[in-house]
Amino acid sequence: MRTTSLGVALSAAALAALLAVPAAAQVENYKDIKYPPLPEFRIEKPAVYTLKNGMTVFLMEDHELPLIEVSARIRTGSAWEPAEKTGLAGLTGTVQRTGGTSSMTGDDIDDFLANRAASVETGIDDDSGHASMNCLKDNFEEVFKVFADVLRAPAFAQDKLDLAKVQANTGIARRNDQVMGILFREFPRLVYGKDSPLTRNEEYATVAAVNRDDLVAWHKKYYVPNNVYLGIVGDFDPKEMKKKVDAVFGDWTKGPTAPLPPIPFRTTPNPGVYFIEKSDVTQAYVAMGHLGIERKNPDYFAVQVMNEVLGGSFASRMFSNVRSKKGLAYNVFGNLSADYLYPGVLRAGLQTKSSTMAQGVEAVKAEVVGIIENPPNDDEMKRAKDAILNSFVFNYDSKAKTLNQQMTYAFYGLPADYLEQYRANIEKVTRQDVERVAKKYVHPDQMTLLVVGKKDEFDKPVSTFGKVTDIDISIPPPPDKTPKAAKTSASLAVGRALLASVVGALGGKNPGDVKAIETSAKLVLSVRGQTMQMARTKLLVFPDRVHQVSTSAMGEQTLVVTGGEGFRTAGGNTSPLPPTVVEMIQKETMRDLRVLVRYASDPGMEAVAAGEETVDGTKCQVVSVSFKGSDCRLFVAPDGRVLKEAYQGVSPLTMAPAQIEVLFSDYHEVEGRSVPHKEVVRVDGEDAITLTLESFKVDPPVDEKLFQKPAEKPAA
Repeated sequence: MRTTSLGVALSAAALAALLAVPAAAQVENYKDIKYPPLPEFRIEKPAVYTLKNGMTVFLMEDHELPLIEVSARIRTGSAWEPAEKTGLAGLTGTVQRTGGTSSMTGDDIDDFLANRAASVETGIDDDSGHASMNCLKDNFEEVFKVFADVLRAPAFAQDKLDLAKVQANTGIARRNDQVMGILFREFPRLVYGKDSPLTRNEEYATVAAVNRDDLVAWHKKYYVPNNVYLGIVGDFDPKEMKKKVDAVFGDWTKGPTAPLPPIPFRTTPNPGVYFIEKSDVTQAYVAMGHLGIERKNPDYFAVQVMNEVLGGSFASRMFSNVRSKKGLAYNVFGNLSADYLYPGVLRAGLQTKSSTMAQGVEAVKAEVVGIIENPPNDDEMKRAKDAILNSFVFNYDSKAKTLNQQMTYAFYGLPADYLEQYRANIEKVTRQDVERVAKKYVHPDQMTLLVVGKKDEFDKPVSTFGKVTDIDISIPPPPDKTPKAAKTSASLAVGRALLASVVGALGGKNPGDVKAIETSAKLVLSVRGQTMQMARTKLLVFPDRVHQVSTSAMGEQTLVVTGGEGFRTAGGNTSPLPPTVVEMIQKETMRDLRVLVRYASDPGMEAVAAGEETVDGTKCQVVSVSFKGSDCRLFVAPDGRVLKEAYQGVSPLTMAPAQIEVLFSDYHEVEGRSVPHKEVVRVDGEDAITLTLESFKVDPPVDEKLFQKPAEKPAA
């Protein structure tokens, strides 16, 4: 009772105090509230010192939790890798950690860290390498030794490099899946130039060109102590920490100190109109702009305020006018960026309905022009500067963030008091400054315009904005490693005879008259030691229509390809298949044994004898078959059965190019033809899919509705 009474008394006192505020201090509109100036900005600085070998070390105590974090910046980057080996830096940064060290394999390191709830990570970006670790204070010394070993003496194990290449190839294969990713990848290529190391794409050929010796040489060249900035933050004693740092890094031999060469890029404007066709989307993606400025530019602070006015928040002009008032954008942006070692990019654009593409372009252009012709008013200036300054402190609300920022400034040659300068310089920015930098750095007449989408659905043609240059984003295939058969009259004759023997064994009666085949099967997919079961029903209507239903623990999915297009239905939603996926399915269909048998007499099918090979103890004749742009090699047993098919194709699990082998076994007679009831799909020599056939039907009834795309749900 006493506690409750005291609480009531305190609440009453607080209410009385509020009611006692003079009427003059109350306002009718929140905009009239007067705020005191922000307090003086003070930030704790890390202790900085340099080892005898040139390594710069930053130490910052934080005793709030018994944790220690370590980070390293290395003066290297993909901007300095050779064009013919684009991807080398990224592979080095990945395998540096996964490939282990001279004393521990990568898997051993995984287990070691997992048992201590610790982590060690590495990587390489455009203009810097990085490494990090975090652990409990009690585990620091042993984890720090592993971290140092990874940084200094990585083993770059070949099997982990091979795995990293597979992962890189998967990324290449999927780089056109997301339209916004295409826009943000291709637009800088137009601004900086496609040959600039800032915008080069990894390709299958450049990844394949990288070998382990390249990784070792890269590490030897750049990973020397005088190229490293090391930061440590957490619960430690500085004197003791200095001893621990010296113990693991003090004997690291100093290396060459030659500065890295400047990063090349296009310095002249590249105005023009560019278009990328993406027929499987219902929205248009737009970007326009040109080169920006460098971070060291004294106008950087005024540009930051201009950015906030233009597109920095929901109250900015882009959001207010293009998105809210005109209703043209799902997503809209406008920003003149600044990088440390090279100019950033002015990038303005939006994501809009295909039917409002031209309206969206015009609306965004109007805002870009408007930031020059209509300088911000006092309200906009106040809102922009307040937004920057009020959020400023949250960038440094932990000692780890502060340490990281101080390391960044030192790494790129900015003064240690840059944080203090930043706030002071933002506060000094005036309307006249914003007007001046807008006129100086924003050039609508020099802008490059890029549109990505389905042109048939646009409200106006892209050519409305100028002469259009189409951009080809198709992914160059890797070199075909499949052995090639010499074409002679003899090899062609033998090849045709081998194909005829296959038809005799597998084709049944009148194989050329078959109109459709339906199969059902159980599949087991294997990915890196994990397995997943799936049921699949597939209807193949000759020559190239496919209806496939797959059911797994993740639900049911239907894929349909017909007339050169396709769609996917899953979870009640239907979406178009990307053209690359349609093309892949079509190529796989043309390699299907049933298709090859069905069209064996087609004049367009070429069969070339390619020698002998043994498959599971059976001597087979090899025939190279080509049909409608798809190639494969069939390994034919003496009785005409196909025991193996091999080709360079696409991994069904990762969509990346791979060497595919399909092993056929367990043949049974079905409706007068020999049918394999087991298939094992190998991807680059590893078993990936095991298929067990459950039913095989020739010329089943075909419901044409299966190939009709469901009506699209109206947009919200």
